[in-house]
Amino acid sequence: MSLASVSLAPMLSTLFFLTITGLSLTAILLAVQPLWKRHAHLVVAGSVTLAVCFLALPAAQATDVVIINGAGCQVTEEDAVGIFLHNDLYLRIDFTDSHWRFGLRNQGMKGLSLVDVGVQAAQFTTKQYIIKHAGLADMFVPYDDRSHTYYDMSFGNNRMDQIDAADLPAQNGALVFLRTSTGGHYVRDSVPKVAVECREVGVGWLCKEPGHHVRRRIHDVVIWAVYDAFNYDYIIQYTFHEDGGISFRDGATGYNLPGGTSKPHVHNPFWRVSTKLFNRTDNQALEFVHVEDSQGYIATDSELPIPTETSVDWNPLQFSSVMIQSATQTNDYGHLMGYEFLPGDRTGTGRFSQRSQDQEMWTQHDEYLTNDNPGEDGSGSGTNNWRYTWYSPDNYLLNYLNGQPLGGTGDGIVLWYISSVHHEPTDADNQQGSGNRTGITLIHWAGFDMEPHNLFDYNPLGGPPNCGQ
Repeated sequence: MSLASVSLAPMLSTLFFLTITGLSLTAILLAVQPLWKRHAHLVVAGSVTLAVCFLALPAAQATDVVIINGAGCQVTEEDAVGIFLHNDLYLRIDFTDSHWRFGLRNQGMKGLSLVDVGVQAAQFTTKQYIIKHAGLADMFVPYDDRSHTYYDMSFGNNRMDQIDAADLPAQNGALVFLRTSTGGHYVRDSVPKVAVECREVGVGWLCKEPGHHVRRRIHDVVIWAVYDAFNYDYIIQYTFHEDGGISFRDGATGYNLPGGTSKPHVHNPFWRVSTKLFNRTDNQALEFVHVEDSQGYIATDSELPIPTETSVDWNPLQFSSVMIQSATQTNDYGHLMGYEFLPGDRTGTGRFSQRSQDQEMWTQHDEYLTNDNPGEDGSGSGTNNWRYTWYSPDNYLLNYLNGQPLGGTGDGIVLWYISSVHHEPTDADNQQGSGNRTGITLIHWAGFDMEPHNLFDYNPLGGPPNCGQ
């Protein structure tokens, strides 16, 4: 299937429907013309009724459409045909050995977000609910000399750029239209703002023993959108892996600040992930640490309970990470099932002003854990409306740290994660262009990974039970 036929399928279906509807209405008018003079009021009423029936037809026949049909993965858009749709936007991914379902939303000032994420692999015969909502909460960009300090998601709502067909690969890519609820149904945006790609990654596992050489190549499905912060364009990217993991990345590109083209600065994407494993609220959090002895000869690994809402700092010497797992659901080995949150290609950590008047106290730690209490998801009132009205994280996040028992209240456990990337402009950034704008800077990525931890009873990528003899 070609890229054009895949990405334009819903629009072509709608065009076909409109054409048939128009021809049908024309035929009706021609047929009833002789009756017009004698029964005009009946003709008008009947025609209106028929028109309403035609327009309601696509909403009454929800149809899913395969938008990518690659050798290693298939992506389906649910309820994709018609003008008026039943549901908001949901996609399904079908890999060889695993399956995903999730929704995509435009979260006001914060760009593209995920909702209702479920995964199926290994021993699971149905999709398991793991994430209620995930996305960026802000983008903090202080310049080294503090001549400029920006919150790049403070510039207003709906700053997602259009995605063009030319932005996609030659094969296995598709454009997706976000949707808006209106009048009891959903209508697509006028332009596509989401890109979907199936990419081959490489080898997922292999075994080379004498006479027994086997391997498994794997694919990812990458969902991305562009957030426009004036001179910077941020690529908000979610990557769904065949092994049941998700990568969260923010990529800074565009051009450097006019008048400050050579000034170094730090991009700090600030993420929020509201977990709800197995669609249950009896989840718990732990910190994994690897501690070496005084001589650095042996080490001890521990999973330390995180009992209450708190902050956590990443320690590269301890391979530290945060785990969120069910407090009750176990696999066949009797181990509690969950996910581990790990830094993604981290090159450094930003720490900024400790002066409370600068509203940057929230940057003093790498991660925060809170309960997902009512009104704290950014769509509440006052400072709890931070998705749609800009507030510093100091104004809402610090208020959510009440020392409550994690998992004791609310609708799941929330991980807040600060990832940093330092941009030292180089000559590659500074090709002078028109209007004193510099050349386009290469993408600087920052983010984290969410990996299964004892979630599966066996290799979810179809690995054999043993490797050779």
